[in-house]
Amino acid sequence: MIRSIIVGALLAAAASPVAVPARAPAHAVRAEDHALGLAGAPNFRDLGGYRTASGGMVKRGIVFRSSKLAALTPVDWARVGTLGVGHVYDLRTVEERAAEPDNWPAPAPVAYGSPKPDMGDTIVAMKRAGGDPAKVRAVIRHFYAGMPTLYAPEYSAFFHGLADGDQPVVVHCTAGKDRTGVASALLLTALGVPRATVVADYHLTERLLPQAPMQTSGKPGAPVGGKSAATLLAMPAATQKAMWAADPAYIEAALDAVTQRYGSIDRYMRKALGLSDAEIARLRRRLVD
Repeated sequence: MIRSIIVGALLAAAASPVAVPARAPAHAVRAEDHALGLAGAPNFRDLGGYRTASGGMVKRGIVFRSSKLAALTPVDWARVGTLGVGHVYDLRTVEERAAEPDNWPAPAPVAYGSPKPDMGDTIVAMKRAGGDPAKVRAVIRHFYAGMPTLYAPEYSAFFHGLADGDQPVVVHCTAGKDRTGVASALLLTALGVPRATVVADYHLTERLLPQAPMQTSGKPGAPVGGKSAATLLAMPAATQKAMWAADPAYIEAALDAVTQRYGSIDRYMRKALGLSDAEIARLRRRLVD
């Protein structure tokens, strides 16, 4: 399925220019209000503290989004240990988890791991796009547009767990940008957070990751792990830059796809994620004050 989404994106990019969704207006989302300041995971941050359109507030200390955890220092782990995390939703592939396991100190939280084997098809698509920034960004936007459906099993587990009271939780991938970015955007949208804030939360990753330990030889690093990361680091700089960016147009593509395919976030939760109306209500009650 990943291959069909990516190949379709390449064909579309070659045939005609791809329209870039309009970006949401700038919104004040401050890193210091959400990031925990971990040396080994600068993108580890609290998804709470955002105001909803109805005047509520997403609760703090319940959902944390992050990049990979393999580089956490003992001081970092001591800080994470104060959060009371009981469940982890690891959206990385089997290959990525094997290459860089989380290594949670005992007692480790309950972990859900994505069953997807690797990111090979995505990397192949990047190589086919070459160093043409427009084609690379078109591939990424199309991939984002497909993620709400492609990762529906993983997002379903995440949403069901939160509705059932799995909290506090950590949801993460390698960079905490793409797979985690879509998961976070879908959750904030489901909780009633305005789209401008959702997009700003996504874009915050770009400000948090420049000092990340994933950087290699001055290059911006890889948002995927395992063998795919080494392949990406050998690609043209334009490809790396486009893949590393937390471009608002990327997350806009995912949010637009939900509306276009399902009609609304509630219909997406019911049809794609399998949540009942009672579970949706419980999710909002447990995560919003």
